[in-house]
Amino acid sequence: MTRLHRALVALTLVAALAAALTPAAQAQGGGARLTAKLTGTKAFPGVSGKATFKRESGQRELEVEIEHARSLHGKRLTVFVGGKKVGTMVVGQLGNARLDRSTQRGQAVPKVTAGTGVSVHTAAGAAVAKGRF
Repeated sequence: MTRLHRALVALTLVAALAAALTPAAQAQGGGARLTAKLTGTKAFPGVSGKATFKRESGQRELEVEIEHARSLHGKRLTVFVGGKKVGTMVVGQLGNARLDRSTQRGQAVPKVTAGTGVSVHTAAGAAVAKGRF
């Protein structure tokens, strides 16, 4: 195989790889997704949960959910991201609570980067669960 032939084969492979990866990159829209594992505090050791932040095409979404919080059934919890209040959620009968925020629905969603803290607190200010993106 001549040097020119090898160069053409290599160039063809690179072009094919770039063509295959382009649709995947376009589908992501240059977006980002960060997830934080939430762990219960000493006061609520059984609580667990997660927070997910998504950014795509200029839109931002935040989902925060906790579970195993039956002792807090009916209580309103406050969610903080980066130390700022984002919203509240109510613990259901099974001990689960969820907060969904989206700029697409006209709601304020903070900018989140790797390392940003997220925490869930009772109305009295007691920390229920914490984590970092």
